[in-house]
Amino acid sequence: MTDLTFASLLASRICHDLISPVGAVNNGLEILADESDPEMTEQAMALIRNSAESASAKLQFMRLAFGMAGNVSEMVSLDETHTLAQGLVGTGPIKLDWQVGTPSLDKSVVKLLLNMILIGVEALPRGGILRVGVQRAGATNLMISAEGAKARLPEKSAAILRDGAELNAIEPRESNLLLTHTLATELKSLLQVTLGDETIEIAATI
Repeated sequence: MTDLTFASLLASRICHDLISPVGAVNNGLEILADESDPEMTEQAMALIRNSAESASAKLQFMRLAFGMAGNVSEMVSLDETHTLAQGLVGTGPIKLDWQVGTPSLDKSVVKLLLNMILIGVEALPRGGILRVGVQRAGATNLMISAEGAKARLPEKSAAILRDGAELNAIEPRESNLLLTHTLATELKSLLQVTLGDETIEIAATI
């Protein structure tokens, strides 16, 4: 197993995340091509707008969370990070509680934070509150807390975050978990994962 294998897993994960909104845009265009009723036309346009916004938000988020945009060593504004996180959450049932007390962080730390946020979003299938905290007092402390009905993180996922995994033991949907573990390891940090009753917390000290 090589870096190419991991890149393939992550690419499959990205494609999976984008299939739904891009497919919805295509469906909306097909409706417009065959529809003359004004009400149906407006519904199709709303579907296209919402799906395009969702796809764009996911692409912008993943570009920084997974990719190599810009200078690797540059500082990233946490206002920008907040915007990316809010775009990912959108206007759905997940409410973002942003508790960040510093203006910027090194890009590698922001990548770790964004991946933690993504895990928190996916842990809330029925919505809830996603709290994001960043504090700097000597060390930098990152924390996300996902609270809501049916909130859960499988034990295998928690184990990947804590200990990593062999590439041949993970699925594409788990590739971001391994990336999160790897980012933390490169920053000389260990991820602390706490699984409670409809609550998941992930923290790192750097």
